[in-house]
Amino acid sequence: MQQKSCVFMGTIPTGPLFFMRLENAFLLSSKGDLIEVISQYDNLDNDLIVWSRFKGELFLEKFPLCNANHSSFAYLLEKKSPTKFMEFDPNSLLSPPHQGLAPNGVSIELASPQYHFPLNHKNEIDSGNMAQLYEDAKKAQWNASTDIQWKEIPQFDSKIEFAIAQIMTYLTENEFSALYIPSQFLAQISPFFTATPLVLSSIIGDEARHIESFIKRANATGLGVQYSTLTTQQSLYSLWAEKDYFKSSFLLHVMGEGTFIDLLRFLEGCFEDLGDLQSAKLLNLARRDEVRHVAYGINHIKNSIAKNPAKIEILKEAVFRRKNYLDSQSNESSLLLESMALLSAKTEKNIALGFEAVLDLKQKMEKNRTKRLMECGIDEDLARDLSHSHTPNFM
Repeated sequence: MQQKSCVFMGTIPTGPLFFMRLENAFLLSSKGDLIEVISQYDNLDNDLIVWSRFKGELFLEKFPLCNANHSSFAYLLEKKSPTKFMEFDPNSLLSPPHQGLAPNGVSIELASPQYHFPLNHKNEIDSGNMAQLYEDAKKAQWNASTDIQWKEIPQFDSKIEFAIAQIMTYLTENEFSALYIPSQFLAQISPFFTATPLVLSSIIGDEARHIESFIKRANATGLGVQYSTLTTQQSLYSLWAEKDYFKSSFLLHVMGEGTFIDLLRFLEGCFEDLGDLQSAKLLNLARRDEVRHVAYGINHIKNSIAKNPAKIEILKEAVFRRKNYLDSQSNESSLLLESMALLSAKTEKNIALGFEAVLDLKQKMEKNRTKRLMECGIDEDLARDLSHSHTPNFM
């Protein structure tokens, strides 16, 4: 349908500003639209006729406009050149190749460069509640420097301090994994799906804050970060090496971070029992962030499976392939388990009780993993098998 737009020039003479505004009016119009130029000058006919011929447009007519204060003139032109901008269905499941770095809903000028975004289908990345997840992430921001009263952290005996430093080292390594893995995929997602890169960026920001916090807690012991075991390195490497986003999101957000929530809750309780309320608060804040990450992962996988149940086989293959790799490399971090047992026991004399608590935690982790997998749409028997096959390194 032919549209008509008006460009009010007033007393602007023909020159750079005049023709820039005229160019923009035609740029934003579609082929066949009318553009009316309003000016107080009555001698623009020839200039506009020449400009129109040069640009491939059509000058139609000039007519006077009169009002109580002064006379002005209207110059009517028609756009004959092709429409310059493309519009895309904002609800499309596939991102347009010419979208570039523009957000959803933008009109793209013709001949814009094509970006290659490997993750260009909504079903590959969407969880169905992206906008809400991003809003929740904004509301839940916290600052490790000001929200934790570091001076209130108590001192413990040397063995407990070492256990804390070692646990914080392990947590930091895992959070680096959770930071770098989404980072690998962020630039592969088209901005056409605007909410998704924003959510992933919020996840990356959360993980950066966790890394900062856990290092600070390790430093608060006076020992700083401690040892990185081969088991932890190999387990995290098997996550980092996964280059398929669907599998990676499942292994990290559902299997790994889902289990991580249980670990943080356990450690939070240990610190509460020790009377270290600031460390307990730190772990609570981190866990609250991780709950959002897991919610994204579960909804993402659930939506994907609902649309294509055959994808369950892809997840099954990913879990067992990772298990086979880790089974051939190493088992679990005994250094981490002893540190957790000691922290739970509070004293070395009661470490056996602490170790029992850690074993109970592992059973709870497996049970909760199974529930999360079933929430994704995986049947109970397979969910149990997948949960049982998860790395003993938790993440």
